[in-house]
Amino acid sequence: MKITHVRAIPVKGRHWPRFPMVFVEVGTDEGVVGIGEALAFQTTGVVQSVETVGEWLLGENPLQIERLWERCFRRGAELSALSGIEIALWDIAGQVAGMPIYQLLGGACHDRIRVYADGFFRGATPTPESYREKAAAAVAQGFTALKLDVDDFLTPGVRKVLIRCHGDALGRGITNAEVRRVEESVAAIREHLGPEVDLALDCHWAFDLPGALRLGRALEPYHLMWFEDPIPSGNLAALARLASELSVPICIGEALCTRFQFREVFERGAASIIMPDVARAGGILEMKKIAAMADTYYIPVAPHDMVGPIATAASLHVCASIPNFLILEHQMNDVPWRDELTDEPLVVRDGQMELPTRPGLGVRLNYAAVEKYRAE
Repeated sequence: MKITHVRAIPVKGRHWPRFPMVFVEVGTDEGVVGIGEALAFQTTGVVQSVETVGEWLLGENPLQIERLWERCFRRGAELSALSGIEIALWDIAGQVAGMPIYQLLGGACHDRIRVYADGFFRGATPTPESYREKAAAAVAQGFTALKLDVDDFLTPGVRKVLIRCHGDALGRGITNAEVRRVEESVAAIREHLGPEVDLALDCHWAFDLPGALRLGRALEPYHLMWFEDPIPSGNLAALARLASELSVPICIGEALCTRFQFREVFERGAASIIMPDVARAGGILEMKKIAAMADTYYIPVAPHDMVGPIATAASLHVCASIPNFLILEHQMNDVPWRDELTDEPLVVRDGQMELPTRPGLGVRLNYAAVEKYRAE
């Protein structure tokens, strides 16, 4: 079996053109076609990168996944593109073997995959009351864990903190008034839902160390599931200090790639939970290697999953196959055409997702819908 073509298929995502879905198709001379997804968040030229790396792989055996990954990695392949292609190669391998990918990775450690609702707050007004209502509605649908975005669910005064991170202003501080408003919203949700529902807060790298410490300490009474990316992840010594001074678990990793970047996170104690993204961190096998390293430090893995359904399917296989899996991200209130893009929707029931049972990824692209929502 030989690889005959590799192509990227961009599709419109939410907040278009900010978050495209970039599907990857790998074809073979025996008619077996694999599908993957490459994360285009905080990177550029993913479509071109997929095509470039794909040219390196023409004529190769698609079942030699580790060999091909290592060759491309050493050649400097863009990691999102390589991740998407690697997922597609595993899809081919599963189809050839006639079994789901997680069976090829050692079998399932978990029968179902618990998910948390990210984006449950979309459409809410920036008040604690509105977010309390949105949270209650998500729990009524069966979710047992929710994640808040500090930039989306509060007042303009707090949202400007995130604008600073993206360049409109340079400061990373947070005022007492802003800390109080964050605390009020978290308190309103916690009081309304009680102690059984897990809550996480995503800060999107917004704050400096003193501000993150102040906010984290203010939120300690609410028993957050985690405090995500409170400061940029470029200085692991600063993250390690933050982790040592707060009781709330620090979660990082959506912007990190490969086991090599995660190594120092573990060695420095810079995080209590990690959240690599299968469509960016290096693909399915690299995620399993990262998880194995994390397990030696007794660190759980809560994979990041922010865009399309193919990445979600790949994440399910990874989550099933790792013993230290904690919980998977689920995009609630995403684009209305998300479920149209595959032949079977990936359904959440009672806050959990079933494992795929068909060979490979277990889902196929619906090419009619893909063309309908195609992005140029």
